[in-house]
Amino acid sequence: MGDAVSTLLFQPPPPSKLKEHKIVWLKTRRGTKIPGFYISYRRQGGVETCRSLAASDIRDSGPSEGVTILYSHANAEDLGSIYPWCKFLSKMLQVNLFAYDYTGYGMAYDSGPPSEEHCYADIEAAYDFLRNSLNVPSRNIVLYGRSLGSGPSCYLAVKSAQTPVNPESSKERTEPVGGLILHAPFMSVFRVVVETGCTLPGDKFPNIDLLPMVGSPTILVHGTNDQIVPFNHSERLFEAIGEKFRARPIYIEGMSHNNVHSQVRPLFCDRLAEYLEEHVW
Repeated sequence: MGDAVSTLLFQPPPPSKLKEHKIVWLKTRRGTKIPGFYISYRRQGGVETCRSLAASDIRDSGPSEGVTILYSHANAEDLGSIYPWCKFLSKMLQVNLFAYDYTGYGMAYDSGPPSEEHCYADIEAAYDFLRNSLNVPSRNIVLYGRSLGSGPSCYLAVKSAQTPVNPESSKERTEPVGGLILHAPFMSVFRVVVETGCTLPGDKFPNIDLLPMVGSPTILVHGTNDQIVPFNHSERLFEAIGEKFRARPIYIEGMSHNNVHSQVRPLFCDRLAEYLEEHVW
């Protein structure tokens, strides 16, 4: 049953191309290699720059400064197809951004079939790169998961809230990420098809069960005309977030699942910038 669900759930598109020297290759704990790209945002002396960097140039760009979004893309997407959107987000929100491909997607198409377990290992590798290779503080990292990407993003948000900084300390201090943005998220995979009332064996990405354990300010983005993940999923997920971590959601009238059309982009960007200003910066 699990393999059948994975086959239906994961729909990698034909791989798209990116400039090889702009790719950061990561190895996951499951032994696969996945690509990522890094977009640096800087504003100095009134001059704004927003550009992707070669792997060799990232450490010299001051990546530990400012906010960095860790972006987990939707299904039927890969790094090449999301690059323009990611650059738009970086510029409009004035943040650095790191995006990665799931095992079995894009330039990692031959690394093995995608799976829920691979997705968790993939985002862990991306987070480890930001934290330990680039020295970005956890409080400066905001997870952004769109649709399918809401699953690994919720998982990592919980893990960061529960993992002690020093396991040998009696205080068990943790370092949760600075924020969590869920764009068109689902309660769980089975519930997209039918409301099961609970998480059944074989279900994937049970976000509804994870959100109560998230220890970071969380904002939901959803269009009321979403025909793929019904809008009520975000309404239910909002109720599952701990009250102290609920940010005012962005529910956009008439917006569908796969695009933030030009007419609503100003509202979308203004509200996300407001969220970052109030809860993260």
